[in-house]
Amino acid sequence: MNLKQVLEITARQVPQKAALILDSQRISYRELSNASNRVANVLLGLGLRQGDHVAILMPHCPEWVIHYFGIIKAGGTAVLLSSMLKAPEIDSLLRDSDTRILITKKEFSRMLATVLPNIPRLDHILVIDDDSYSARVSQNSAMPPEVELDDDDNATVLYTSGVLGRQKGVVHTHASLIGTTDIVSAGLGRGREDVIIDTVPFFYMLGLSEILLGSIIKGATIVIVPRFTPRAVLEAIERERGTILFGVPAMHIALAMLRDEVIQDYDLSSLRVASTAGAKTSPRLMKILEDKLQLTLCETYGLTELSVVSMSTLSNHKLGTVGKPIGDLKIVDDHGKEVATGEIGEALFKVPWMMKEYYNAPELTAQVIQDGWFHTGDLVRIDEDGYLEYIEKRSFIVVTPSGLKISPFEVEDVLLSHPSVAEAAYVGINDGNYGPVPTAFIVFKPGQRTTANELTRLCLQNLADFKLPRRFEFVDSLPKTGSGKINRRQLKERAD
Repeated sequence: MNLKQVLEITARQVPQKAALILDSQRISYRELSNASNRVANVLLGLGLRQGDHVAILMPHCPEWVIHYFGIIKAGGTAVLLSSMLKAPEIDSLLRDSDTRILITKKEFSRMLATVLPNIPRLDHILVIDDDSYSARVSQNSAMPPEVELDDDDNATVLYTSGVLGRQKGVVHTHASLIGTTDIVSAGLGRGREDVIIDTVPFFYMLGLSEILLGSIIKGATIVIVPRFTPRAVLEAIERERGTILFGVPAMHIALAMLRDEVIQDYDLSSLRVASTAGAKTSPRLMKILEDKLQLTLCETYGLTELSVVSMSTLSNHKLGTVGKPIGDLKIVDDHGKEVATGEIGEALFKVPWMMKEYYNAPELTAQVIQDGWFHTGDLVRIDEDGYLEYIEKRSFIVVTPSGLKISPFEVEDVLLSHPSVAEAAYVGINDGNYGPVPTAFIVFKPGQRTTANELTRLCLQNLADFKLPRRFEFVDSLPKTGSGKINRRQLKERAD
C-alpha cells in the first residue's frame, strides 16, 4: 500500500470523522483528502514531475499534513525541514536535497530572504498563508490526480545527524514509512476510537510514521499540541478526551514533576497509555508518571533510518528498557563478534522497513549498511528475559532529553570560525539529573580572548537554538588521542 491509498481508504471509511484537531480547528478525513488533492493539482500545474523534491518548512499544524499528502499524491518526494533551523542550515539542506519547490509560511519569510536567491535548483516558493496561493488552491479540483504510485517509490527525505555525525538525507519509500505502523498500533492498542495527543512535530520520523501515518491508517483522531507545555497537554487530554499520549522523555519528565494538586485540576480519566521515544529515560521518573497519570508507559527505540526496532507494549513492558526487538538484532563488540547476554555492544538490525539510502551519498550508505545489517552506532545490552536497554551512542553525538540529536562537528565548525578560537570541543556532560548538558571547551589562540556571550551570539546566527552550548569552559589545552584527534571520551569523563 502506498501513502496516497493510506489516506484515501480511511477517508472513504470514515469521511466525517475528525482526522486533525488544533484548538478550535477541526478537519475531517474527507476534508483532509480533498484539500490534499487540491494541493497536488497545484503542484502538477507548476510542472512537478514524478520524484521531484518538494520541501516543507512549516510549524506543527494541520496545514503541514495537508501539504505533505498533496506532495505525495502529485508523485513528489517530500523533503522535511525542521522549523527550528536557522538560515545557514536551511540553505545547506535545500542545496543538498535538490529541492525544486519550497512550501512554507509567512513567519519564515524574513529568515528565508537571505537564503532563497542563491539556491540553484529551486524553481518555486509557495507561501500557504498568502492570498494569491489560497486563491490558486481554491481554483483547483478536489479530485485526486491520476498519478501512478508504487510501494517502492521514494516518498520522503528526512535529515538526521544521528549515526555518522553529519547532516544527511534519509530516503524512505512508501513501504518503509508504514512498515512498523501496524506493529506499533497493536502494541499500544491503537484503534479507530482513539484520540491521539501529539506533541511531536511531523518532520521527525516518530511524528511522521508512528504518530501521523499510524493513526491515519487506523482512522484515529490526532490532536496537535503545537508548543509543548505540561498544562497545554493536560488541557488537550481533558478537552478532547485523549486516550494515547505521544512524546519524548523531556516532555514526560515535565509531566511527572507536576505537583499532584495541578494534575487533580484536570479530568484525565480517558488517558490509558503514553508512548515515549527519542532519548534514554529515567525508570524512576517514568514510574512516577505512570502512577500520577494512572497509565501504562511504553518505551520505543528507533532511528530515522529504521523507524521502530524495539518497543514495549501494553502487555509486555519493563521500565528502564526499550522493550523487546521487533526485527533481527545482533549485538557485537568492536571486532564484529557477538557479545554474550548482558554485555554491552553495538546494535545491528536487519528489518524490511530499513531506509533506501542516504540521498546522493552512496559511500555513507555503505558505511552503515553492510551485508543487509544496519550498524546503528548505538551501544545496547539485552537481558536474560529479552528486554533491550539503550546505553548511549558510540559516537559523540549529543542526544538531549527531548530526543534532539546534535553533531559536535557542526557546532565546532561554527565556534572555530571565530578569530580568537584555536580549538573547540563540543560534548554532552552529565549533570546527574535529566541528561547531558551541551558544553563547549575552548582553547584560545595565543594572546587572544573572547567571551561566552560573544560565542553564543555567533552560534545563534548559524545554528538552531537547541544546538547552542549551554555551558562554556575555557581551557589551556584539549586531551588528544595518539593520532592527534580530540579525545572526547577522556574530556567527557574528566568533566563528568
